[in-house]
Amino acid sequence: MAGAGSRAAAYFIDLLIMFFAGQLLTNLVMYLIVALMSWFSQASELWAGAVAGLFAFAFYNAYFIVFEWLMNGQTPGKRLLHIRVIKEGGYALRFFDTLLRNLLRVVDFIPLFYGVGLASLLLSRNCQRLGDLAAGTLVVHQEPASAASLLDDLPAAPAGLEPLPAAQLNTVAPELLTLAAEYLSRRTEFAPRPRQELGAELVDLVQRSSGLEPQTRQSTEGFLAAVIRQAEQLASTP
Repeated sequence: MAGAGSRAAAYFIDLLIMFFAGQLLTNLVMYLIVALMSWFSQASELWAGAVAGLFAFAFYNAYFIVFEWLMNGQTPGKRLLHIRVIKEGGYALRFFDTLLRNLLRVVDFIPLFYGVGLASLLLSRNCQRLGDLAAGTLVVHQEPASAASLLDDLPAAPAGLEPLPAAQLNTVAPELLTLAAEYLSRRTEFAPRPRQELGAELVDLVQRSSGLEPQTRQSTEGFLAAVIRQAEQLASTP
């Protein structure tokens, strides 16, 4: 689990990014609003300040929500420090998860600069703030790993198997390929039954997302390895 220190460092990096980007956007919005409102009201500057405040609030929350959704649980600050938000159980975030955990950030912030959030981090077993507890999310450390190091450990493919259709391979999400590669690289760490259950669940996810199915004489892990290898080859083909 990522502790309060690494999470705070990532947050400050994100604040710096938001400060420079947000200042430029806020100034632009205020200038446009003042220019428009000056045609209609003497109180244009008051309206501009109110709208700019709402814009700043929306920008602050949208920064975390959008980045965590598009970057699979990471903001630029989290990526630099190799930490990631995941769903409890190791699953990827859904949009509602990142929306809920970030909208509750305002509660974590009270009474002064993450007072409630820090207390929750220190007291909860899995170092979760209130937003994490409500959304069922965790912030974890993630060790960088190259794609090549994952592919080298994949099971060998039996001879005589047909290549998988490229059109269906293209529909397999990159996150699912990464998850399958991580499972295969760590498969020897699992007991036999959990290993079989995890492999079967990943195959089911691939089938539901792409329609691909294991061929005759192809094991669960062999099928996942074939999907990863051929998807990599397809991605590297000009």
